Amino acid sequence: MRRALVLWAAVIGCGGTPPASSSATETTTGGATTDTPTSTGATGTTTAAPTTGETLAPGECASPIEPVLLTSARVSLDAAGRMHDELGRDVLLRGVNTGGRSKWAPFVPFPIDAEIEQAAFAAAAEQFFARLPPWGINVVRLLFSWEALEPTPGQYDARYLDRYAAMVDAAWSHGLRVVVDFHQDIYTSTYCGDGFPPWTLPQDPPPQQHECPDADWGLKYVFDGDVQAAFDRFWADEDGLQAQFLAMWGQMIARVGDHPGVVGLEILNEPGSGTATDIAAWKQDTLNPFHSKVIAALREQAGEELLILFDNPGVDAVGLQPVEHVRPEGEGIVYAAHMYDAGLVKGMPSIGMMPEPYLDQVAEFAEEEGLGVLIGEYGVVAGTAGGPEWLRRALDHMDARRLSSTLWECSQNEVLWNEEDLSVLGADGSERAELDVFVRPYLRAVAGTDSAFAWAEPTATASWTGDGGVSEIALPPRRFADAALDIELTTLAGPEGACWTLDPSRGELRVQAPAGAQVEVRVTVDE
Repeated sequence: MRRALVLWAAVIGCGGTPPASSSATETTTGGATTDTPTSTGATGTTTAAPTTGETLAPGECASPIEPVLLTSARVSLDAAGRMHDELGRDVLLRGVNTGGRSKWAPFVPFPIDAEIEQAAFAAAAEQFFARLPPWGINVVRLLFSWEALEPTPGQYDARYLDRYAAMVDAAWSHGLRVVVDFHQDIYTSTYCGDGFPPWTLPQDPPPQQHECPDADWGLKYVFDGDVQAAFDRFWADEDGLQAQFLAMWGQMIARVGDHPGVVGLEILNEPGSGTATDIAAWKQDTLNPFHSKVIAALREQAGEELLILFDNPGVDAVGLQPVEHVRPEGEGIVYAAHMYDAGLVKGMPSIGMMPEPYLDQVAEFAEEEGLGVLIGEYGVVAGTAGGPEWLRRALDHMDARRLSSTLWECSQNEVLWNEEDLSVLGADGSERAELDVFVRPYLRAVAGTDSAFAWAEPTATASWTGDGGVSEIALPPRRFADAALDIELTTLAGPEGACWTLDPSRGELRVQAPAGAQVEVRVTVDE
């Protein structure tokens, strides 16, 4: 077997058909080098495949495999809940939440002057989102606030909508799909939370402002009577609050619902149960019917193309009690469950909430119910002992179960929201060590079936049965820009002729396998 080092700093192009092999199992390894292309297309990605003037390495193709440039972020779900792009490829979404800084004015994930002009805001958004593709990600969960959108009843803030739309533009210009997430925590800013406008609270007498920040804000769901009463009022639809909620969603859909970069709409982040103490019964009797009602309403407003995501109450995310998994009515639905260790999320020792059993529960329930899965939040406080290992285990198992996810979180916080410190960016915008764990290879798109992937450092191993299309293994430049890689492509069964293209400008290895070919790809960092 011949082996050759691939210098990742150089662009390697391939495509077409390599020399035929007379053996039943064809293995090719190696690489070649060329200059990096600089042209970009409408999504901010390379429009032409790399070219090579060097001798072709084993497994490299005679003609370059062109980059796959999607016209839309949209994905559809198959009967088992797998996501498929416009080419029919099985896709994995991996990204970040953007993020904690979006919870209070001016309600965006990066620092700006509150009165900044729109053109300058768009430039700031471009700068923020431009740093994310080198991490290998392809989706962002972009928070929005009802308080920001509708600060007084029936009066929508056009400037806020303009800014949100500019962020969607910037994200999609860099190939990042957008989940439009209505985000709330402990209901409203009046109670040290975010999301719902204060005017949705009873006004006679006026609500009393709580003392903020509150590092134990999550306990308010259980112990704060004001927070509980606010949710009880919403679930009871007092004063037509749910109609106002749907009208608010209508404004957001009208503005960005047809944007090609939007992949889905998330109904309501971590809904609180109010005074209900039997969470399982409350989910069956109150939350699930509400989700079904909203899904039907959003479908009427947004059509059938977008995914609709639903979530659990926050108490379900931290492993302190068994979780009742429920399915609302409707199609094109994604279970956006959250997952945290209750210790690590507070910067304390782990309580022992290991990711694997919980992820298995979510995956098995979703597959039975035909739901997609996107683990909407998971993460650890920066610098917490045991945090990187927990994060690695979570990512390993999401790879094994092929579960999409968005890490909490990525925003630049000059002031911490309720002393919460989970961002992968420091206040000055510097990157934190947690990114060294999060940024890793994954099987981003599969043109075929029966896929598997594992990252056992220093080797990534992927396998699938091809359908003739182009599959993609993400090799994030942040991690691999200066790495020497050994690439081995093996046809295990079926027709030969599979080949690869390494494209550092896009941070991906593209592989084209004939229909019916069972292939395995191993990418090893040669240290």
